[in-house]
Amino acid sequence: MRRIRDMHPLSVTVFFVCVTMLAMSVSHPAVTAASLVLSMLLFTVLKGAKSIRTHILILIFFIIFTLINPVISHKGSTVLFMVNDTPVTLESLLYGLNAAAGLCSVFYWVFSFSAVMDSERMLCVFGLISPRAALVASCSIRYLTLIKAQYRRTKLSMRAIGLYTDGNIIDLIRGNMRVFSSVIGWALENGIATADSMAARGCGSTKRTAFSVKKFRLGDGIFMAAALMLSALCVACSALGSLKITFYPKTVLAPADAAGFIGIASFILLAVMPSAIETGVKLKWRRSMSEV
Repeated sequence: MRRIRDMHPLSVTVFFVCVTMLAMSVSHPAVTAASLVLSMLLFTVLKGAKSIRTHILILIFFIIFTLINPVISHKGSTVLFMVNDTPVTLESLLYGLNAAAGLCSVFYWVFSFSAVMDSERMLCVFGLISPRAALVASCSIRYLTLIKAQYRRTKLSMRAIGLYTDGNIIDLIRGNMRVFSSVIGWALENGIATADSMAARGCGSTKRTAFSVKKFRLGDGIFMAAALMLSALCVACSALGSLKITFYPKTVLAPADAAGFIGIASFILLAVMPSAIETGVKLKWRRSMSEV
């Protein structure tokens, strides 16, 4: 059994795209709650104690976003109380709570994706889909570091010859604009030189291919197939209306039926897969270490 970080980037990307799209599009409270809890669990499993700060920030955002909706939206028929002759309704509060939970879960899924996928793995995925896009992304990532280093060198050089001062806000803006102009000119000239060099070596003359040391194994295929199958089940149940909810003028859930249960269960199984894999690998590792 391999960790999520060790799986093929394509299967990992397919999973995160599926679960994030479902978390954004399906607003059923059970799906939203499961998405929030399981995305938080995965991020905690991946980051450990480093995730505490992120949890605090997302909790603050969750509270603020939940309370903002009843303030700006006064729809709904169930009035809880009045604030300066303005009604605060139960439906508006529930909508804000559900929307905040869904948005926070999307944040967690994106953060977990960033923790699993590095630049090399992202380029591997782009290379499989579009080798040209992978080349552009690779060059862009390289130039970000080069431009940052060039900006630092230019700033130090201008400071040494007296062209950069930051005694007041006007001098600071003027100095940074001078550095920025110099760096942009350097980037354009370097980009042209790089393009000419690549053209001289035959880049773009034939169809571009991609190479990756990552091997697509049977476990990767099973993981990706399970993600697609469970996502398709959830989408089908949602299309049937079994996961529908309306908040205004009154909060009404779709009647409970087999399709609704299957849709919720499919999403829960989908969302819990990476956490289960990570936990299983860690338990297996601890068991093997205890036997040594």
